[in-house]
Amino acid sequence: MKEGFVVPAREKVAFGLGDFANNLSMTAINFYFIFFIVNVAGIPAVLAGVIYWVSRTVAACTDLLMGIVSDRTSSRFGRRRVYLLFGAIPLGIFFFLLWFIPGRALAGNFIYYLCAMLLFNVTFSLVTIPYNSLMPELTQSYDERTSISGFRMAFSFLGNLVAAAGVALIVDNLYPGRGSYPSSYPVMGIIFGAATSLFVLITFLGTKERIHAQAEKILGGFWNALRSLWKVREVRLMIILFVFNQVAADIFMAMVIFFLKDVVRIPDDITSIVMAIPLVIAVAAAPLWVFIGGKLGKKRAYVVGAIFFLIPLLMVLVAPVGNVSIVIVIAVLMGIGSSATQVLPWSMLPDVVEFDELANGVRREGFFMGITQLTYKASSALVILVATALIGAFGYIENNPTGTQPASALMAVRIVLGLGTAVFYLIAALFARFLPLTRERFEETKRLIEERKAKGA
Repeated sequence: MKEGFVVPAREKVAFGLGDFANNLSMTAINFYFIFFIVNVAGIPAVLAGVIYWVSRTVAACTDLLMGIVSDRTSSRFGRRRVYLLFGAIPLGIFFFLLWFIPGRALAGNFIYYLCAMLLFNVTFSLVTIPYNSLMPELTQSYDERTSISGFRMAFSFLGNLVAAAGVALIVDNLYPGRGSYPSSYPVMGIIFGAATSLFVLITFLGTKERIHAQAEKILGGFWNALRSLWKVREVRLMIILFVFNQVAADIFMAMVIFFLKDVVRIPDDITSIVMAIPLVIAVAAAPLWVFIGGKLGKKRAYVVGAIFFLIPLLMVLVAPVGNVSIVIVIAVLMGIGSSATQVLPWSMLPDVVEFDELANGVRREGFFMGITQLTYKASSALVILVATALIGAFGYIENNPTGTQPASALMAVRIVLGLGTAVFYLIAALFARFLPLTRERFEETKRLIEERKAKGA
């Protein structure tokens, strides 16, 4: 690949559509699944947290496995894209099964949703770990990766938007609200599942792996490989930053629908609009954060964005019930902040692959992404379990026909959403502050790798 090669815009779009598909399905789950199984299927909040915890913990392990497997894969479709081809259809099918209500027995429903989530999450690993590992193989250009990340995050936010607003549009507007949830949620599952499969296939067809590394084995065994990876300071700090950032986003997504429907009691017929606002703003702000990242550097821009996000999160603690105007202001500010906290970490993540290659002499994007996702998902699973257990402990009533909740449960939702999310973003910003990743160091690292290759040729 020639120096200065520019990835075609159509390929950037095709790559971005993969994240549209991933976020269409996962955002629908993150925003609505716990609410659905608690308030429609009648699963107590603490058991809903257990389902999330077990399935995500298993997914964390399969993420690592898929990272290792994709690094060792050799096929005519490349190391990564082949998994998009074979995982696309099962992913859509298992997504649909999440929104089906098998019966009324608590034990039977609990087992069903646990199994359905396990199947979906394992298949999600099969697709997303190779997908995430694909980006460093599209180009080695620092600025091109920022550009591709901008396309990816724009489609990611669009997927978030369609999921967050589209689910509410179907279940609250096309169908008459809560009373029809047992029928409307499965319809949504069919629509979103089919779209997920389609767009993953488009990514497979529209992208090309250009960095033709050899299929890698884990040299020296798993633990030696892990130690060698973790010794690289840039890798270590980036993983910690990414984990805290993504866990913050997961807390936000898991709790925001409880906040809107139970705490500030936004009417059902405008829920889709309120859910759409931050995501529309996030899409619009994505090019701004790419620009700021180019001017200030990615890590400094991230610190600015994460600290800005604290403003709307603290407003959650005092937002008055029924005041739509205040909720809209919060939503707009959240959109600006969430744009930074998604565009910038995802654009920094692939840059540390070269630091690992320089330090350890092996290119292993899949192993790196697998370890990153294992750490993130295991952490997220535990935190969401604690979050759901907290609102349950403070009296949240599942499948409550009156739609009202105790004041203690409502305050717990505010604290978990506002303060809980803010703390995780602050910690991520702290690690970003000390991350030694700049354009100059990245380019120097690439130069040293090329010199070493030339000497060994």
